[in-house]
Amino acid sequence: MQNLQEATLPNEFINRRIESSIHQIGYPQLKTIRCESNGSTLILKGELNSYYQMQLALKIAVNEPWIDQIDNHIRIVPDSRELNLIF
Repeated sequence: MQNLQEATLPNEFINRRIESSIHQIGYPQLKTIRCESNGSTLILKGELNSYYQMQLALKIAVNEPWIDQIDNHIRIVPDSRELNLIF
């Protein structure tokens, strides 16, 4: 009897696929996001200007079928020009 193994994709392929999807959203800041994976855990890294942009990146990552867990290391760093408008 033959044992069947679950098909797995190389981590590098998954990383590039998710990065590409995030980068295509249209916000230039999202092009700075980088992905790493460790098994079925995806690690998102980078800096964005808003929580909204972070949520867009997370939405794409969550929909990836090979990812079971996301470790979010995205930092929110407001644009200094926007801070000047507040004061």
